[in-house]
Amino acid sequence: MVWLFLLAVVIWFIFFLRKKLSFKFGLSPKSLDIKPIKGLKKLSDHLEKSLSSSYMGNVEERVRKEIKLKENEYRWRLLDLKRYFIMTSFLKESPMFSEKVDDLWHHMLMFTREYDDFSKGYLGSTLHHSPNLNQSSQPDLRGFFDWVYGELFFIRKENIHLYKGFYRFPVPPNIIDDFKDLPENELIELYFRRNSQYINTVVSLISAMKKTAKKVKNYEKSIIQEMMRKRKTQQNYNAMLVPFLSVSYFHYDDFSSYMKISSKVSSSCTSCGSGSSCSSCSSCSSCSSCGGGGD
Repeated sequence: MVWLFLLAVVIWFIFFLRKKLSFKFGLSPKSLDIKPIKGLKKLSDHLEKSLSSSYMGNVEERVRKEIKLKENEYRWRLLDLKRYFIMTSFLKESPMFSEKVDDLWHHMLMFTREYDDFSKGYLGSTLHHSPNLNQSSQPDLRGFFDWVYGELFFIRKENIHLYKGFYRFPVPPNIIDDFKDLPENELIELYFRRNSQYINTVVSLISAMKKTAKKVKNYEKSIIQEMMRKRKTQQNYNAMLVPFLSVSYFHYDDFSSYMKISSKVSSSCTSCGSGSSCSSCSSCSSCSSCGGGGD
């Protein structure tokens, strides 16, 4: 029996290593691939202008000397770091959840003067480094981070890979209720930086999140009503499903653009819900759409 266990471990390790090494980064978009949120293009342009070409050229040279990167990988890491900087400009809490993107941030920090000039030119104050690589310690924050990320940006397989999957942690039901029921000013006070110079973008983002929250609650209501019709005595069980239903909705709705693109270039698990494990997707060549983007 022991040798069977060891054989299984070896097979799993070979499969894991093969999957890790086989991932290929496609060409990165020239822009940050943003969604039509009011003011987001202006914010994106301001960020780009704040990053001098000489500074970023030095950063890229340093990174390529010290890290073995795959083809096109640097551009994708940089794209996601820029997206992260955009989120920090108006969110009260925006931890870093990607080890590889955080690594690039570390290299930027090595150029102390240039980094200080960038962050003050972009935000008006120093943008402090705040990694949060232990995702499981703050699942509520990760769920909220993924939701905001999906409202602002289109998600590609490369983004999923760098963040080791999206929508694996459910958005807490109370946060969804907040965005469905609370007025803008209270939501800004709870979740956003009130002194953000891009308050119009925040208001537009809140409007988009309110629409999503309403869809989520309607989705939950229809599913729970159907379950209550079939199992009228299981109210407590239905209540426990709320987080799962929320994350399931986000998976299908916000991943739609990614699914359309990935289906053209590779085989992916479009039939897998967020509650599925990658092991259940036996026909997949990649489990990225199941929230298992890998390392």
